[in-house]
Amino acid sequence: MNSSVPSRYYSGLLNLSVIILILIISADCSQKENTGKGILEEDKGFLQIPGVGWQTFFRTAQDDPSIAGLPFKSGCAYMRWTWGDLEPAEGQYAFDMIDEWLERCRQANQALAFRVMLSWPGHEGTIPQWLIDKGIKYTFSECPEEGAHYEVDLEEAVVWDLHEKLIRALGMRYDGHPDLALVDIGSVGLWGEWHNYCDPKLMPGDATRKKIIDLYYEVFPNTPLTALVDDKDNVLYANSKGRSAWRGDCWGDGEGPGVGWNHHSDSYWPMVEMMPDGWKTGTVALEPCGTFGGYPTPPKSVVDDAIAWHASLIQNKSHYIPANWLPEIERLVMKLGFRLVLRDIDYPENAGPGSEIPVSMNWENLGIAPPYRDHRIAFRMKGSDGNNYGVIITDATIRGWLPGDKSISISYRIPDEIKSGTYSFEMGVVFHNSLDHVIPIANKGKTTDGWYTIGSLRVN
Repeated sequence: MNSSVPSRYYSGLLNLSVIILILIISADCSQKENTGKGILEEDKGFLQIPGVGWQTFFRTAQDDPSIAGLPFKSGCAYMRWTWGDLEPAEGQYAFDMIDEWLERCRQANQALAFRVMLSWPGHEGTIPQWLIDKGIKYTFSECPEEGAHYEVDLEEAVVWDLHEKLIRALGMRYDGHPDLALVDIGSVGLWGEWHNYCDPKLMPGDATRKKIIDLYYEVFPNTPLTALVDDKDNVLYANSKGRSAWRGDCWGDGEGPGVGWNHHSDSYWPMVEMMPDGWKTGTVALEPCGTFGGYPTPPKSVVDDAIAWHASLIQNKSHYIPANWLPEIERLVMKLGFRLVLRDIDYPENAGPGSEIPVSMNWENLGIAPPYRDHRIAFRMKGSDGNNYGVIITDATIRGWLPGDKSISISYRIPDEIKSGTYSFEMGVVFHNSLDHVIPIANKGKTTDGWYTIGSLRVN
């Protein structure tokens, strides 16, 4: 038997080796090509998104020692102002005060949420003296359950007219402000919470309540709103107008040992069942009765409910979080509101000056609610000289992106006069009218100014 190996065997083996080598090189090139087009690595840490997440209470993050040392940061500062605070003299609105709050929020990478109150038990100056001096109805209520206070009558013509002017002035100046996250539909009831359990006859009638809701919607057309849960019929009315969900001020008062009636079972869950999709268009915000641990409800149950309700904002009245609550609060903060991760992006890597290129993007919202403000996708090209070119805020808004996957395609125009060369292609999620207001996404690769490098782009 001839033991020699035919030459055609070696020839076939060589051809097979060449084919395998070509496949390996092709796969490697394909992998490099995809990497060049910006398959970004997910960032699994906490994000500080202005207007979302943990709220500070009556202070901004710079002045809140209760958040020092926490693994997450606050994205929102929450304030409540009385009529006396906002209009100390007739027609003279406290814009300087509000402007300062907005600026301090900006410095802390927060956004502001606020409520207007016409009644605050135990607080002097809730109604400005100049209004009282007009001889308006100003009714005293002992209200042993919630505190002695005075009430104005929103159905009195002079009170309505002047209050309407106040709310319109606020809307005219601040609607759509990039540092304004949310406005409570307040003004009615104790603390603007739409209830007066001890003196319900002091509450305005239903028609006036709906006028209040209509007023807020009219003067804040570009600002998210939310409605206090205590008047459920009018929470539903507000939600039916499209941009409001609900706010609960006794989060944490749920079921537990020895607990009977409680806010979770008897107020909040019924509210959710009445408008199960309310969170898809309006903010759910939660604040505890007192502070965490004031009720026997277990922390896990409290957090599970907040997740089921699709909350975007929570707080503890700027008190320290008890150690046994912190793990559950961390679990919740990671999910609050929206959390966008860019899974894939594809675009032509070669283009000529003045040409338009398609950019296809696959996103996932890992949060439990959509974004409610109009942030948009922006692109830019960074040259080797460190300068930015072709900076564009596109029409692609993230507002309304529900939890889950989202695929979009955007057209990007290369500048006409740009020089040939290789540029870094970068993306940011910015407020629709402010390139400086950038929010983070759950991806690595962030630049020093909050944008993200998604690949390279060669201009021929």
